[in-house]
Amino acid sequence: MPLANGPLAVCGEIVLLLAFAVLQVVVLFAMLRRSPRFKQLFLYQWIAIPVVFILDAVWTSTVLGVPMSRVVAGDALVAPIASFVVTGIWVAYVYKSVRVRNTFGGLAVGQVAAA
Repeated sequence: MPLANGPLAVCGEIVLLLAFAVLQVVVLFAMLRRSPRFKQLFLYQWIAIPVVFILDAVWTSTVLGVPMSRVVAGDALVAPIASFVVTGIWVAYVYKSVRVRNTFGGLAVGQVAAA
């Protein structure tokens, strides 16, 4: 039995996930081009993980008229939390690593800027 607003809920999720996919492709190209903006974009991608999950849950709950407790029931939180934690470790590495700093711009610890 199809839900009354099922197609609208699916379309909203598709738009949301496509926007997140576009952000991921932008971050990928920034990394491959060794852009100095990569670190900042990678941080934005990390922040987008819980934002996309929350927006998706709110959208689904609102459009379908289902309580939030049913939308995020069971193991629905495991994957977003795990991806947020693992990506957070990588974000910390990207911001602390001298190798990453040398690859994507910025001065290494032992370098002095020429005046």
